[in-house]
Amino acid sequence: MSVEYLDNINEGSPFAFGKIALNDTFINRQDDKKHLASNFINKVNTILISPRRWGKSSLVKEVAGGVAKKHKNMRFAYIDLFSVRSEAEFMEAYAKAIIKCSSNKFDEWLHNAKNYLRAISPKISLDANLNQEFSLSFDVKDIRKNADAILNLAETISKSKKVNIVVCIDEFQNIDNFTKPIDFQKKLRSYWQQHQYASYCLYGSRKTMLMQMFEKKAMPFFKFGEVIYLPKIEKKYWIPFLQNGFKKTGKSINDHYINQIIEYTQEHPYYTQQLAYLIWSRCKRSVKQPDVDLSVMHMVNQNANLFEREIESMSRSKINVLRAIADGTNSSLTAAEVLRNYDLGSSANVVKTLQALDLSEIIYKQNNAWYFIDPVFELWFRYRMMNKQIIKQ
Repeated sequence: MSVEYLDNINEGSPFAFGKIALNDTFINRQDDKKHLASNFINKVNTILISPRRWGKSSLVKEVAGGVAKKHKNMRFAYIDLFSVRSEAEFMEAYAKAIIKCSSNKFDEWLHNAKNYLRAISPKISLDANLNQEFSLSFDVKDIRKNADAILNLAETISKSKKVNIVVCIDEFQNIDNFTKPIDFQKKLRSYWQQHQYASYCLYGSRKTMLMQMFEKKAMPFFKFGEVIYLPKIEKKYWIPFLQNGFKKTGKSINDHYINQIIEYTQEHPYYTQQLAYLIWSRCKRSVKQPDVDLSVMHMVNQNANLFEREIESMSRSKINVLRAIADGTNSSLTAAEVLRNYDLGSSANVVKTLQALDLSEIIYKQNNAWYFIDPVFELWFRYRMMNKQIIKQ
């Protein structure tokens, strides 16, 4: 990175990536926002599914913030299951989020924890190093004896305080990693389906796993709520967003370079904002072609180590299938010519490999064709594994 490039970076970026996009950095999704807000207000349980980094968390936080401003009786509890690995950890995270959303004062957190969980005797303390944070823990034996007090907590507090708590749980599919996951899902469903004041927004990125959890008749969470598949943000919304982002900071970008950004990132929300930021921070007043080219290479190189580790663990058949998809034969992968040209073996082997890549969140299916979930991984793959140029001539 050049000194000139470093000097050109400042804190006034109009683009956001690697964190929740809110307010000015949140782009469009007006229909999705209205739909989700209506579900929150009307206490409709919602399951939100999309690939990683497509903006689920940003959408939930953006909508929740707007609803909470207009409806003072609405409360939102946020739980991220990314690092939660057991039923006991889930119970603690769930209870903590509910207690935290019930008030904004430590004294009231302490009172509510003792009042609504008196049979469990929770241990709660303020974290002196973090603003408005606290820790909460239970004895494992108490959790087993009093699961009903914990799993009914959102409903109990909602009813008692005359509010409506919406419990928002990110990476919900991670409960499948718990010991006896089906039994735990049955337990959750048995309590949550009875709640009239509290409601649930469950979301995650493992599409295949989540589809099985919520759309398979034999599963406990079948028909628990409305399933929404979050689409990509369309190009027509990205164009004015990117233009305005540069304009309001005294810079300019023409339609040609905006189209390049969208083409490179394939409308992927995280990468579109990231590439726009890299170009914005590199250019002086108006965007030039080298600003785009160097920023694309920077973005790819930033992720190279991660992609290399991904490839190292892949079988030859998976890599060959990805080569075929990258070459645009994504809708005819079992055709005899494709099987021969890419050394894919039998059509049955291709189907099995596609399922494995889908489950691993490498590819996804849309309109009977397969695509890379991560457009930057595709750029890197084409460059490193297929010797093709990244920069468009």
